[in-house]
Amino acid sequence: MIELFLDQMERADVVHIYDPKGSVHDWKLRSQPALQYLGVTDFTYPTSWRQLKHTWEYDKGGKQYEFPLGTYHVLGGLEIEPGTKFGVITTSYYEHQTQYPITEIIDRYTTMEGVLVVVSDKKKFKPTVGERPLYQEPFVETLGRYDEVYAAIKEEYTAAGWNLPLFDTKNLFVQDNAALYTFVTGDELNRTEDLFEVLPETPYLPLYWTMVEIFDSPDVQGSAPLETDETIKAFGGWLRRRIEWDKSNALRIARDLNRKVSNEVGTFNRSYARRSVAFQEARSRQTDLNPTENHVDKKYHAWLTSKQQ
Repeated sequence: MIELFLDQMERADVVHIYDPKGSVHDWKLRSQPALQYLGVTDFTYPTSWRQLKHTWEYDKGGKQYEFPLGTYHVLGGLEIEPGTKFGVITTSYYEHQTQYPITEIIDRYTTMEGVLVVVSDKKKFKPTVGERPLYQEPFVETLGRYDEVYAAIKEEYTAAGWNLPLFDTKNLFVQDNAALYTFVTGDELNRTEDLFEVLPETPYLPLYWTMVEIFDSPDVQGSAPLETDETIKAFGGWLRRRIEWDKSNALRIARDLNRKVSNEVGTFNRSYARRSVAFQEARSRQTDLNPTENHVDKKYHAWLTSKQQ
């Protein structure tokens, strides 16, 4: 099935995937890791989804955080190299609220080399400037619902001898972190909450280093808790855009992570992490992976040998 999707992408100027799960704000970025798996290297989506805030006015121009999943761009003044596989994640709401609708980038990809992948919240998603829904345009290939794309990727993992262990998320990056944890420790995780429970002790996981960025403090050496309840709530919202949690669960986990940073000086602390026994022991497992054998081994081997951590 994944070969069919990739073939459709090769033939198309624009590809459309729709993901109606979640609210207008929540869960929308769960598809980003799957797009990266399909070869998408560059992305755009509302900048507010990258910030720890409630409204654009509250923290305009503030710090932005993301999982390590390609290069982020804003649409205003966007420059694209021909041949780029570019992903747009948006909703009908944002398409009609932003000053930078996606019509211009769609027009560019109808005349230049490369493929544009648009993930929207509705099958009948219609760009602001357009006569018909995107899926009805002759230059668009529709891959269908995101659930179908994710299922095809999951089959690829199974064929490569790997399991995506978490039953409550279709975010491939989060699944990858849980699978790598099981590979390193031998302990299987089944829920996203389980992964975040062990996360402070797993500095070899890429997800850990996203938390390092979020809790990094310019005022102290290392990590520090988020200072205000508003920011903690916004952190819960940041998580909820990427993981299929409801508001109460996301906020509870955000508070729990913040409390652990407050109580233990080494939690999500860059210098402590690199010196930890868990970090060194996990890196030693790289020899049990064969990066030339399949794409999953290659990815996990790269994570365990990354010099960026």
